[in-house]
Amino acid sequence: MGMNLSVVLGGLLLVTIASSAWYIDYQADQISTLKGNQIVLETQIEEQNASIERYLQQQKAQEEQLNLLEAERRKAMQDVNRLRKTFANLDLDQEALADPVDLETRINKGSLRVLTTLEKLTDPEQFNEKSSSN
Repeated sequence: MGMNLSVVLGGLLLVTIASSAWYIDYQADQISTLKGNQIVLETQIEEQNASIERYLQQQKAQEEQLNLLEAERRKAMQDVNRLRKTFANLDLDQEALADPVDLETRINKGSLRVLTTLEKLTDPEQFNEKSSSN
């Protein structure tokens, strides 16, 4: 009976050792899978952080552009108001009767200046890098 008990206990010991080895191997596989997943997640987080940083920089640049455009708009409105006041105080009928040639010359010069400015503002090539670097 002692021998049978030794064989049974020895068999149980071998089964326990084999199952422990299998479980340890299984856990090692799980650990390596989890480490791989962690590396992938860390890479994704870094990419998302970089993307967020780029987005914030773009937002800041857009905000600066909006502020610049708003300042230009305010200046243009001041110019418009100044011109309205100037034209409100002019009596072109009297000037035309007093010196029509001088008035015509001034109007032609002003019209040419306005047309030149309008051509520059509506030039489709104004935002090309080639024309801005020249």
